[in-house]
Amino acid sequence: MTDLASSPLPVDDGGHDAIKGFAYQFDKTLLEIFQSPRQRLQIEGAQDLSGEHYHMQIKNRSGKFYLSVIGKAVRKMFLQFMSSRSTSYILHCHFADQPPGTFRLLTADELDSLLADQFDQVEEEVKLQFLKSFCINFAEDYETQFKNVLKCVATELAAKDSVEALSYHAILHAYLRNLVLTKFPGSRWVGLNDLKKAVKEAQSAIFTSTYVAHCGYEKYLKIVRRQYLPRRVNIPNLERVFSFECTRETKPQDIAEAVLSICDRYRIEENSPAPYFTFRGEFDESSIKASLWEAGAYFNDGRGYHGGAFRMEILTNPPFGAARLKIVEPEQLNELMARVAIKEFHDFFLVEKNDSPVPVPRPHHVFLQSHGDLIEVFR
Repeated sequence: MTDLASSPLPVDDGGHDAIKGFAYQFDKTLLEIFQSPRQRLQIEGAQDLSGEHYHMQIKNRSGKFYLSVIGKAVRKMFLQFMSSRSTSYILHCHFADQPPGTFRLLTADELDSLLADQFDQVEEEVKLQFLKSFCINFAEDYETQFKNVLKCVATELAAKDSVEALSYHAILHAYLRNLVLTKFPGSRWVGLNDLKKAVKEAQSAIFTSTYVAHCGYEKYLKIVRRQYLPRRVNIPNLERVFSFECTRETKPQDIAEAVLSICDRYRIEENSPAPYFTFRGEFDESSIKASLWEAGAYFNDGRGYHGGAFRMEILTNPPFGAARLKIVEPEQLNELMARVAIKEFHDFFLVEKNDSPVPVPRPHHVFLQSHGDLIEVFR
């Protein structure tokens, strides 16, 4: 396996800049919690982050600083200020040409230009009050902040080593993301005890190529592998879906070996549920099925015989005996998850992460260079 610690960052999931922006925001949230462990913070509420005495917008930009770039964030904070004037308003941001650790205020003319015509009826006194409550904090870049967060994670959550710290980081990002997706604005509160509980339960994680760039691919796979412990004898008897993103370069033999490794881990008894597998992207479905069959990974795809019409009841309750695994096509996945109580969704992606069409309590998203590497994860 190739160590990518000194290699260019692999292609990440779609909308890389937007996703990196959320990661930067989540890391800042973690830093704020670790630095003030007695407080609980609200994320993605009225602003990106809110504490007892402040509201914060968090932005990560790779270009130079221009006032026009921060206009939307300033207008959003000014709108809230008009109804809540007792707290501070902070724009925490990184720009390539601004030294980290410095801050900047706005002049009255600059504020007027950013507010444009949206607040032309607001009294000048209100604007002056906002200027006294608002500042721009120029911060470190994504990579520097990421390293600082890992140090805090290792210290505050007592990680045994750097590998465990990286695992905890992935768990915490998944926890914050799930909080945003499942809770209504105004109810997304998080504190240090919530982070400790999330790590203890360790039910979901998101592993992107950022971790590969940080520690190298071999070490990264060890991190992922730790997330799939305990060993086979302690695996809960649950319905699971494993999603594979495939490209034209994907080798069907790698898929077959990976699927068999997963089946060996999760198909413990004859009466335990056969895991579901789904494949997406640009690939030859027939070649993947042929490789599975040749490798002894006998499957049920809901068709009964080659070329037959798909029937969901054949897939979920086969009349001809249990198969070792089940294959569900992407367009049938939503219906399957509406019928079957899927408890875990595992997405193995090469380029673009894919969410479960139906919310599940244990989603995992794992970046891979090759699906054959799953043998290392599940061995």
